[in-house]
Amino acid sequence: MTDESHGAHPSQSHHSIDPAESADSANSRESESTQPDAVPPEPQDAPDVTGSQDPQPQKAGLRRRTLLIGAAGYGALIAGVTFLALFSKSRCCKDPIPTFIDFEDSPASAAYRPAYHYSPAKGNLADPNGLVLHEGEYHLFHQQDGTWGHAVSMDMVHWKRLGTALEHDSQGLAMSGSCVVDGADTSSLVKGGGMVAVYTSTEGGEAQSLAYSTDRGRTWQRFSGNPVIPNDGRKDFRDPKVFWHEDSKAWVMIVSAGDHVSLYRSTDLKTWTHASDFGQDIGSHAAVWECPDLFPLTDTSDGRTRWVMTLSVGANEETAGSTAQYFIGDFDGSVFFPEDRETRFTDAGQDFYAAQSFEHIEGRRVWMAWLGNWNYPYSLPTGDWRGEMSIPRELSLTTLNGKRTLVQKPVPELDALRGKATDLSGLTAIDTAGGAMTELGKGRTVEIDLTLDISKASEAWLGLARGEIDGKVQEVRVGVNVSAGTLYLDRTDGGLTQVDGKDEGIRTDFALRREVAYHPTGSTVRLHLYLDRSSLEVFVDDGATVGSLLVFTDPSCQEIVLGATGTATITSGSLTPLSAVL
Repeated sequence: MTDESHGAHPSQSHHSIDPAESADSANSRESESTQPDAVPPEPQDAPDVTGSQDPQPQKAGLRRRTLLIGAAGYGALIAGVTFLALFSKSRCCKDPIPTFIDFEDSPASAAYRPAYHYSPAKGNLADPNGLVLHEGEYHLFHQQDGTWGHAVSMDMVHWKRLGTALEHDSQGLAMSGSCVVDGADTSSLVKGGGMVAVYTSTEGGEAQSLAYSTDRGRTWQRFSGNPVIPNDGRKDFRDPKVFWHEDSKAWVMIVSAGDHVSLYRSTDLKTWTHASDFGQDIGSHAAVWECPDLFPLTDTSDGRTRWVMTLSVGANEETAGSTAQYFIGDFDGSVFFPEDRETRFTDAGQDFYAAQSFEHIEGRRVWMAWLGNWNYPYSLPTGDWRGEMSIPRELSLTTLNGKRTLVQKPVPELDALRGKATDLSGLTAIDTAGGAMTELGKGRTVEIDLTLDISKASEAWLGLARGEIDGKVQEVRVGVNVSAGTLYLDRTDGGLTQVDGKDEGIRTDFALRREVAYHPTGSTVRLHLYLDRSSLEVFVDDGATVGSLLVFTDPSCQEIVLGATGTATITSGSLTPLSAVL
């Protein structure tokens, strides 16, 4: 990952949740080496150069919040340092004020920087924004303290940071949104074609505004007629995702609106007409809805195309923090028609939020998400940077046990990072509870792909990022409890157990065990895992169930082990080191 300083259609003229189980809305209120990594060097900070037309100071009417930078775990504030973050975006029904915490810049903090997940050089990364493919470049914009950070890649794996694309201006912050390629210049803003960003501005309330670029996203201009959809009195009105709907020959915007989403249509990206609303009486309403997306996918079971609506749900007690859900149905260009009333959760872990899919990738649908949770967004032991993106995942639909399911798989572009694999086939764990585990290897930047025979086990698990610190084992576990019919992700012994958020800096909701219903169709389970220095992404049974977790065991914890109650055998498997892209 490197830094560089800068600032088709019409689009291309050519406590326990269950992602598989449903709940009726009426009840849902609620090196070749696997040796330890050397401490990576910190990337150089990319100077911010904005292409904004009007980067003026904020008007007094915009709510200002001073976010102190503290020294978490050390009980003292770093003198004289504050963030005037201008953070007006409420993230749950109680509208919490995030606390920015600055951990000491220690070797441990540097060692948590991911090797192959995108992270910011400095500052606070959150929602992915404006994911788009344009002229052979993948663009990743993302929230960074109320601005749009920007990076580009040729493969969605090796990223070059470009600095800040959208700064604050007279319309307030540049909050979450999306990008499209207006190849036919329907907007009359990008002669010869270019990119148009649609984002939430904040002056006078959350509203939807435009910016555009004709130089491959290197500089940006604000549209003089902003906002294109003014605020109509709603507190929560944000995160627009825009796409071209070919059948009806129009641009469609889906935007979060508190307890539901609203859909708008336009032929020029500047004038929008309200088309419909969705969601007031369906799905989880444990907190505010955010960061919606809507896209077609083909069901591999029957070959039919259906539409998938995805969105995130803010921090709440019901799911011990923020979460994400999705719906499946049909879409006519104006109205989304769900095919059932099931509540489907997108991820079984704690740390997968604000997922957004790339626009203008032909023949595949790929998305990325922020690996984070609004219970502890900026309270992590990573020094002067916070937050990372998920690996890109390719999406599809399939029908499993009579239920249509969103399938997520790592993109094949990640294979280029692979080193020499170690064969794990034939390794067995027998009644290891309270005894010695079966060692699989060591590493903190690895891919683990194995098929596990659990026909003679009542429980089997992997212990990851494992080691002993001050006489106590630290690890993160991923396991299958056959007897209970559950899959679990457990970081109760994950090193970092408390994170700052409230109550004098003590919270206990980081060190949790998450369980989802899981009933393997046969005697084996496939576990495909991507472990990075501070994150873990788990793909079960070819991506039918997925789970994402941040991992903060001590950086020296490198062991990977297999455990079982009964007998569990790896019928086929490998442990592969992955190279760093920093």
